[in-house]
Amino acid sequence: MFDFRMFRTLLPVFLFAAFFVGCDALSSDDPDNSGIVTLTGQVLNERTNNPIENGFIRILPYDLLFEAAEDGSYTFDVDIDSTMDLQVTANADGFLSESLPVLAIAGRTIQVPTFSLYPIAEETATSGKASNIILQTQSAGTMGMRESGSEEQVTLTFLLADSVANPVILKESAEVHFRFGAQPGGGELISPAVASTDNNGIATVVVSSGTKAGVVQLIAETTVEGRLIRFQPIAITIHGGLPDQTHFSLGPALRNFPGLNAFGLTNIMSVIVGDKFSNPARVGTAVYFETSHGIIEGSTNTDEQGQGKVSLISANPLPADGVAHITARTADDQQNIVTSTIPVLFSGTPVIGVSPGTAQVNQVYNFSVMDYNGNPLSAGTSISVTLSGTAVRIGGTTSVLLDDTAFFGGMDYEHVVRGPGITQFTFVVSENIDPSAPETPVVDSITISVSGPNGQLEVVLTGSGAPVTSSDDAQVRQRVDGSFEIVMEKPVFNER
Repeated sequence: MFDFRMFRTLLPVFLFAAFFVGCDALSSDDPDNSGIVTLTGQVLNERTNNPIENGFIRILPYDLLFEAAEDGSYTFDVDIDSTMDLQVTANADGFLSESLPVLAIAGRTIQVPTFSLYPIAEETATSGKASNIILQTQSAGTMGMRESGSEEQVTLTFLLADSVANPVILKESAEVHFRFGAQPGGGELISPAVASTDNNGIATVVVSSGTKAGVVQLIAETTVEGRLIRFQPIAITIHGGLPDQTHFSLGPALRNFPGLNAFGLTNIMSVIVGDKFSNPARVGTAVYFETSHGIIEGSTNTDEQGQGKVSLISANPLPADGVAHITARTADDQQNIVTSTIPVLFSGTPVIGVSPGTAQVNQVYNFSVMDYNGNPLSAGTSISVTLSGTAVRIGGTTSVLLDDTAFFGGMDYEHVVRGPGITQFTFVVSENIDPSAPETPVVDSITISVSGPNGQLEVVLTGSGAPVTSSDDAQVRQRVDGSFEIVMEKPVFNER
């Protein structure tokens, strides 16, 4: 059984013995824990993160003082008696000091965390007098005319520098005078006309456009100790007025496209919009479109060249005679409508007419190529005539590549240009006898072929009987006058 009374009697003895041993341990040096510890690190400027030149490092409790290198780094040795905590403090002129605890162990190199000292004094900027004017920034190279809806101002920032390129400080401030060189004369403005440089050598000016297009030249100059310092004239272009009827253009990529052959075919309509000074209208000018037949995209916004595009799409309602009218509209600076209307031909499948309908020698042939409305076929249509036989030859129109369709004198069906070389053609079959080996002229066949965006169609004339065709969905019909007509069936419209 534990005797509590005996424990209470012996307790003071135990406590005294423990205190004595502890005191002995504190008072004696342990040779295994003493020696040299190496401390290394760097001192930086907290604001710039650049090294602080020639800072000082203090070590407590030994009160040792070391100087850092020019790059803010330091490495030094400290002789310690045992493993212990050292207080490392970084100091530098013009900065708040900073301290860190470091556990020092003999025989080791300790990487001290980087000191980032906060500056308490700003460096005083210095400069000489102005020697150069430098254009530092320019917000844009162009601007729109006043009330055009485009940006009407350009901001320019100039820097005055001394002979060694240091910005001129406020103490050496100079007045920069701004003026125009060449200008359109539409009420252009400079603000301010005179600006004093700030502590960074900066002077700012704003150039505002007027009511006329053209080029303005801005001149910046100052006088320092009787010497004129000038920046070369800066050219700024003023353009981008509102649309003008005289400079409004509308045109199709194709005046004739096979829009009666299928739904969903497209034809690009292009508009070019200029202002009254013949410059492109302001970027983003809205132009609205409509069509009498088919479907057209509703609007476009012009680009830097005053151009915009929309698609005309073949769709109901289709024009019965093939002619559709496209209209584009916008407005000028007086809120008047600026507009243009053009015709576009929706063409259909090919129709070939030929007379006479038989192949024979010494014969003039007239043939036509058009769609079922009597309109020309689309650009790129190829028409060819070939002859097969003995001692015969062919002359006249035997190979044609159609160009785009034109309108003359108006915009309706009767104004579509047709006729020779477009819808009407002629060729001649004649004898071609070789005197050295004469043969009887014989015509075996004459073939007329049409191929292009509107489709393919072929007719063959023989020496007897009616013409024949190898084209699918085509029929040969005889007209009242005895000529023949080769017609493709009209398409059944389905969306592509």
